[in-house]
Amino acid sequence: MLNKVMFFLPTLGGGGAERTVIQLANSFAEQGLNIDLVVCNLTDEKSKLLPEVSPKINLVDLACGRVISAIQPLKLLLQKENYQVLVATQTHSNIVCGIAKKLAKVPVKLIFREVSTPSKNMKLSGMKKWIFQTLVNWTYRDAAQVVCVSNGVRDDFRDYYQYQTNNLKTIYNPVLDAAYFEKLKAPVQHRFFSKDHKVILAVGRLTEAKNFAFLIRSFAELHQAHLETRLIILGEGELRSELEALRASLNLTEVVDIPGFDANPYAYFKYAALFVLSSNWEGLPGVLIQALASQVKVVSTDCPSGPMEILQDSKFGLLVPCNDQAAMVNAMQQAIYGAYVEYTLEDFKQHCQQFNKQTVQQQYLSLMEQTQ
Repeated sequence: MLNKVMFFLPTLGGGGAERTVIQLANSFAEQGLNIDLVVCNLTDEKSKLLPEVSPKINLVDLACGRVISAIQPLKLLLQKENYQVLVATQTHSNIVCGIAKKLAKVPVKLIFREVSTPSKNMKLSGMKKWIFQTLVNWTYRDAAQVVCVSNGVRDDFRDYYQYQTNNLKTIYNPVLDAAYFEKLKAPVQHRFFSKDHKVILAVGRLTEAKNFAFLIRSFAELHQAHLETRLIILGEGELRSELEALRASLNLTEVVDIPGFDANPYAYFKYAALFVLSSNWEGLPGVLIQALASQVKVVSTDCPSGPMEILQDSKFGLLVPCNDQAAMVNAMQQAIYGAYVEYTLEDFKQHCQQFNKQTVQQQYLSLMEQTQ
């Protein structure tokens, strides 16, 4: 009988991957499973999501800093505790957990989660890529299952690592539940929210992957034709200064706001005329699913991977090529001012159900029980 499970994360920073793991761990703890959430580093910004961890979870801080430093403490923890299943997320963490299990020589079952497209995210070449391919194939073949968050991630993973073991499976992230729909209702104050403005919303870390510079340049062109438009980008990250400089250079300081990280970005959806995902690459962008479920209009780049699956080939929203400014401007203008996509309520409900927490939780529970 399934009882004691470890979820492993490097940190509890503000990323979507961490939030998804916390949500899964919380759900299983609420069902009565003995859940340990093991992390490497909880200092400063790396503990942002700590308030979201259920008090029913046993939080274990290895306090080891980098993920690579977790091998020995993980080995000792695996030898000490009788874990039946270990669920790890992201390639570096998965490799470390795979090595720790080999060293510990314990029968814990491994479930590895892959959340992004490695060909875009890893950017490895030559000897480094060969070493990583070797490590992945050496450790991942020991996993009972490698869960990819989209079909695009699954296919890219197999190609990039030349992975031959038949243990890959797609399970979407559990991004929709009753708590999410309650968060939608929270009031938000912002100077852009008025009947005179058309607000475009974007959410994500200020990183290369999210490509917010492309969004800002596209918005600048849209704003020239529609002075009532405004742009809010919720998030924090290493490209803040560059994005602020771009905003200033385009004379958009008064109409583009980058207010930082917000623990409840979903509450902004109801005030927005449009949600835009401008990413260069993704795994399965949960915020796009959440925006779609809130019934705000959505425009997304057709990046690898996830948006095509989430919007079902433009059935539920508009898709544009990555870094195509003319296409992005036209799509934003069409969504706000023109003829948007149409679909039936029944189709919409059925489509969203595959991202529902109960659906996904049952898939993971079945997976963990099958490993026993």
